Amino acid sequence: MGDPAGIGGEIILKSLPYICKKSIPVIVGDFSVIGHLKKTIFQNTSFLFKKFKEGALGEAEFIDLGLVDKIDFGVVSGQYGEASYRYIIEALKFVFLGEVSAIVTCPINKASIRKAGVEFIGHTELLAHYGGVEDYIMMMANRTMKVSLVTIHVPLKDVPTSISSNAVFQCISITEKSLRYLFDIPAPTIKVCGLNPHAGEKGIMGDEEGLIEEAVERAKLLNIHVDGPYPADTLFHNIDCDSYIAMYHDQGLIPVKTIDFNKTVNITLGLPFVRTSPGHGTGFGIAGKGVADPSSFLEAYRLAEKLSVHSE
Repeated sequence: MGDPAGIGGEIILKSLPYICKKSIPVIVGDFSVIGHLKKTIFQNTSFLFKKFKEGALGEAEFIDLGLVDKIDFGVVSGQYGEASYRYIIEALKFVFLGEVSAIVTCPINKASIRKAGVEFIGHTELLAHYGGVEDYIMMMANRTMKVSLVTIHVPLKDVPTSISSNAVFQCISITEKSLRYLFDIPAPTIKVCGLNPHAGEKGIMGDEEGLIEEAVERAKLLNIHVDGPYPADTLFHNIDCDSYIAMYHDQGLIPVKTIDFNKTVNITLGLPFVRTSPGHGTGFGIAGKGVADPSSFLEAYRLAEKLSVHSE
């Protein structure tokens, strides 16, 4: 369900008529959030609640952790941060027991997570830790474009020192493997961004591109179809490869979200299970108002279904 104070509960409820066809959604969260939404923004949509009861909604199942009684939408809260963390842990139990095929996470609020004393800055890092992997990648994808990130939730001032030949190589390698085995692309092509303007202009505006080029050449030795580094300001205007590699968060997320914000999905590559998420945040500014768009969640759920088949 994500952060109880966000739009997670709303987009789940709006999606239920559409996601119960090929699989059975198991919703982990707080029933109090659902009850509150039912009394407020969903009071005139009784069709959603005809079979609603604690534990089931039509073909869906609901796991109520009972962690939250009162809901204040759009509020940063340690209690809500703790709840959203516990939802994830419960979902992981189902994955590790083999009772579900994938995890689709609704957005969490990093400030609430921190207030709760949780050491992980985001979903990706948390899931990688409990998944027992050190090499993992955040990919943002829609039906037009896929972009993997070398660095994720790193302050911009720390990005240059976080770029290494090995980090870029791991991003290329994990992306290529995932494109083949999860997305069923036999010989994927990948293009890599530089870090600096004009991809460093041969060292005039930075020397990180030397590390990036070293990683690209190493990947080529493994017969990976990869090229770069390219200047990021011209790379995305003509989508002519299966995935891009970006050096940092905004460099990669701006183009993919601009192409199709509502259907952009976050995928964690390298985990021992499938995990997807909507490409947006908690929506605190609109939470509880009934105007949240479920498109990205629907896309994340459908992609999780598709990827789960290829991961088996």
